Order: sequence, then C-alpha cells, then structure tokens
Amino acid sequence: MREGLYKVEFHTVHGTGTGVIYATAGKLRGGNSAFAFVGNYVTKDDGIQVKVSTQRHNADPAFRPLFGTDMITLTLRGSQDGDMVDFEGTALQLPGVAFKAILTRISD
Repeated sequence: MREGLYKVEFHTVHGTGTGVIYATAGKLRGGNSAFAFVGNYVTKDDGIQVKVSTQRHNADPAFRPLFGTDMITLTLRGSQDGDMVDFEGTALQLPGVAFKAILTRISD
C-alpha cells in the first residue's frame, strides 16, 4: 500500500459513510466528523491486510454509527490498483455484516 492521504468511502447493508485516512509505515490514522479511525496494515503477496478500530470523538447523536455501536474493530483484505485500494471484510463485533471500502489516494 502506498503511503499517503486517502479518501475513504465505505458501506454495509446498514448505510454508507466517508472519511479520510493516512497510511504510513504500517499505520493507519484518520476519521470523519464523528469517529476516529486507528489501525495498521501489512502488504503481502496476496494483498493488503488491515485491522482498524473506530472510536467516537463527537457526541452529537445526529452522527449515527454504521454498525450500531461506537467502537468496532474491522479486519479487512484488499488489493491496490493504481491510486485506489478496494477492501472487504467484517467487524469483529458483528461478523455476519459485510463491510466494503474504497480508498482513493489524495496526496503523499
């Protein structure tokens, strides 16, 4: 995975969301208007493996959590195609709910 700042677009059967995330030295850091995203990634021969957790930083109830809870941990597998990375996976807390994300690189 190339290091840099990415736009994140994600969805489940419960809805969609967007945010930004910065990838550097195996770490992921980012967020959106209500949640911080903190995790790590490893690039292997068969793709990119990610583990990322969410934590609410904005108490405004208008920002509803995508999985119904403020703190989740996602395990994802992805592949890179140029400046885009496609991920699929699940939340440890709700393993039956599929999660998909597209990261689009914005900058170094």
